[in-house]
Amino acid sequence: MENKPNIYSLAEKGIKYAFRTNSNLKAIEVYFSLNKDMDVEIEENSIKNNEFGYDTGFGIRVVDNRGALGFSFANNIEEKKLLNTIKNAMKMMSSGTPDPDFKDIPPSFTKYPKIKLLYDEDIKNLSIEDSANYIQDLIKMCDSDEIAISQSGGFSTSISKTYIFNSNGLEAYSKESMCSISSHMIVKDKITNDTSFGFEYQISRTLKDIDAIKVAQMALNKAKLNLNRRKIKKMKVPLILSPQGTNSLILKPLASAINAETYQYNRSFLVGLRGQTIGSEHLNIEDNALYDGAVGSSSFDGEGVPCQNKRIITRGTFHEKGLLHNFYTASKEGVKSTGNAARSSYSSVPKIGISNFILKKGNISKADLFNDTKYGILLNYTGDRPNLTTGDFSGLILQGNIIENGEIKEPLNETMLAINLLDLFKKIEAVSKESKTYGSFRAPYVKINEVQIVGSVS
Repeated sequence: MENKPNIYSLAEKGIKYAFRTNSNLKAIEVYFSLNKDMDVEIEENSIKNNEFGYDTGFGIRVVDNRGALGFSFANNIEEKKLLNTIKNAMKMMSSGTPDPDFKDIPPSFTKYPKIKLLYDEDIKNLSIEDSANYIQDLIKMCDSDEIAISQSGGFSTSISKTYIFNSNGLEAYSKESMCSISSHMIVKDKITNDTSFGFEYQISRTLKDIDAIKVAQMALNKAKLNLNRRKIKKMKVPLILSPQGTNSLILKPLASAINAETYQYNRSFLVGLRGQTIGSEHLNIEDNALYDGAVGSSSFDGEGVPCQNKRIITRGTFHEKGLLHNFYTASKEGVKSTGNAARSSYSSVPKIGISNFILKKGNISKADLFNDTKYGILLNYTGDRPNLTTGDFSGLILQGNIIENGEIKEPLNETMLAINLLDLFKKIEAVSKESKTYGSFRAPYVKINEVQIVGSVS
């Protein structure tokens, strides 16, 4: 990987070169990304592939006095290529469409929040041979259970360095690590020959937190819980969302709906509802980038703007300032960026993304949540998504169970849920003390009061 002084020198040369060669240039941003990645995959419960390599590159974003944007990138960090890439970006800018809403790129900042535990030296030093131990734990878990017939999954690590510079004097640098493990377990009942699957994963900043055995065990348990599914009649009953179900029906739709770009284009079911009550008092959402060691935490976003904690919904009320912004959408609305610019890599321009998106815990235990349910439905997974413009959801419960006298019973077959998300939010009756983190999402169990379940038995 390139060292820090070389990167700074290249950025300075690039910015000076850009202004020297184009008098219409208003601003330029130089984004460097240096990554070291390792990935081990399994298929049919055996190691299929392992890869190790470096991915380094940079992206150039330029804007002229008309607001026209140009972008270009390259995957080899050297001066000649940098200058050529700047030329290409400025050619695109010159032929680009003027945008009066593109006011500027971010200014410089004197202070960034300090966040601990975003980098783990153990991940940097991990060899491919050592990483195989995590995969072997997955394989052993599958081999140890006679009804487990196959498994796919993997283990991956990443070390990344990010440098952002712009012509407004902004300079930002970070070094972060990430590791993840996943298990997709398939089981078969030897008596009925029914098959099912279960999926579980874990993402962490530190290697010591990765628990391959637990991940595989949870995937196996989910698969077993979904064996020998049963058809049911149409009914109106309480619905309990597992953390994975909460992600599907509450957190992920909300994360998309409060994206300022989506909102400004009137593609969000929350348009016109800022400052209003959209859910019960148990609906409390924040997007917090400042937790030590959390996957979504960072000192700055994809444009170098300081990250922060944003309150989105409090006691069911959608905050007036509850949208997530990058610098462009914030300027368009006349507000400050929330520090939510997101880039998938150096080859992309900034979009908008979450940091740590959290439905806050409630005051009732998971056990009591279930015990208080005489008859209801548990939803763990649906492959369907709501209509983000209307908030309407109609989809199959791919993994769900009957709840009877507080106990999880038979899994569901050919069962659907149809509801508008705003109705679902208002029917939230209770939220558990326990929660689970899936990457950048943190979700508890959520109980919904009386929803329409559509079964296939007449």
